[in-house]
Amino acid sequence: MRLPHTPERKPFAGSLRLRLFVLIILPLVAVAVMAGAVRYWQAQSMSQALYDDALKVVAHVVAREVILTQGDVVSDALLDSLVGVLGDPIFYNVSAADGRILAGYTDMPDKVVPTDLRGGEPQFFDFIYNDKPVRAVALREFIADPFFDGWTTVLVWQTTTQRRALSLIILQQALTLLALVLITAAAAVWVGIAQGLRPLIDLREAVALRSPTELKPIQRVVPSEVRPLVGTMNSLFARLQAELQHRNAFIANAAHQIRNPVAAIRAQAEAALSTDDAPTRDARMRDLHEAANDLSRLSQQLLSLETADHSGRVDGELIDFTGLVADMARKYAPAAVEKGVDIHLDAPEGAVMVRGNAVLLREAIENLLDNALRYGAANGGALTLALTRRDRQVTLAVQDEGPGIPDAASEQVFERFLRLPQPNGTVVPGSGCGLGLAIVRSIATAHGGSAHVGKQDKGCCILLSLPSAD
Repeated sequence: MRLPHTPERKPFAGSLRLRLFVLIILPLVAVAVMAGAVRYWQAQSMSQALYDDALKVVAHVVAREVILTQGDVVSDALLDSLVGVLGDPIFYNVSAADGRILAGYTDMPDKVVPTDLRGGEPQFFDFIYNDKPVRAVALREFIADPFFDGWTTVLVWQTTTQRRALSLIILQQALTLLALVLITAAAAVWVGIAQGLRPLIDLREAVALRSPTELKPIQRVVPSEVRPLVGTMNSLFARLQAELQHRNAFIANAAHQIRNPVAAIRAQAEAALSTDDAPTRDARMRDLHEAANDLSRLSQQLLSLETADHSGRVDGELIDFTGLVADMARKYAPAAVEKGVDIHLDAPEGAVMVRGNAVLLREAIENLLDNALRYGAANGGALTLALTRRDRQVTLAVQDEGPGIPDAASEQVFERFLRLPQPNGTVVPGSGCGLGLAIVRSIATAHGGSAHVGKQDKGCCILLSLPSAD
């Protein structure tokens, strides 16, 4: 069971302008997002560095204040001024070398101060104070004073609310700038794409204004990227124009060829109706029957030629070509006997297989036999069908003992509606309309083969070659 055909879904099958816009803007948005992330990290680092430097200064101020006051607490005025500068509450603790708390807050968590402090080097760290994250700096200094007893540790910490606020402000400013840049870039890109696609729009309008019969090449100046497309369109127009000319010529020739048999049928029918003599009327009826057969044969050949011309490359079923040739020889045996012609079939043993359309191949063989009986074996003699297989090619040679075909006309005989005169200048009666060999070549070409006139000393030889399927 054949499944229903599902058309392939293709991405960006809509507007080319929108596709270009998306393909350009998306990378810009990605770059803006990455730039925003980098800017946020830079803002955090910047605010961290700024507030850490301020916190280190506060630690030194607290240390000097405690030294000057011999362990008294830092004045509220000084703390208020420091908080006013930094924005967040400030806490401090000053301890002696033996662990005694000399000044400051005593509710700080245990074991917060790093144990690897070095003298004169501030060390920053984070911890939780009263369920809030804080940033702290520890500073160890040697104070030569009996009250401080040598190495003194100053610890100052502060909540991080203002740090985060500063980072967010910097990020907001950066994002606002990036958004403005993106909006400006998007507008510029959209306008630029519209202007860049203007030649395509002009080309579309020019093609749309053409009439159905106007197939001249496009001469409009277009960008280099569109030139291959225009070249392909011009090639298509040329093929369409050639096909239309071919079709018009075929229709004209077919109408001309059909007109004569129809006129003959009409004249003979009128003659048969106008006579009262029975023998004369019978003769007219026989002529009428022959004219009707000629018209039927002409119609069949026209349909066969049209089918062969538009069938493309035929890749059909496997066919026993030997059996096909033998069947057609048996079909034409009575007509050959009536003309005193002996048909001989020379074929290799076993089946010779080809791949193609059996109906078209039967039509090609029938036209070869009909052509040979009409022209080559009209006065008796022998008609030989030689079937050979060599180099992956199957060749059918139809040989007769007639007048033959001049070398100068070996290609002309495959043209449509061409009938060669006899050596005496006359045309064979009932010689058809000159489509037989044209049909043979069209069918051979559709099957990947060829048809041509073979050389021989006497008579005519038409060769039909097809690819072998063995």
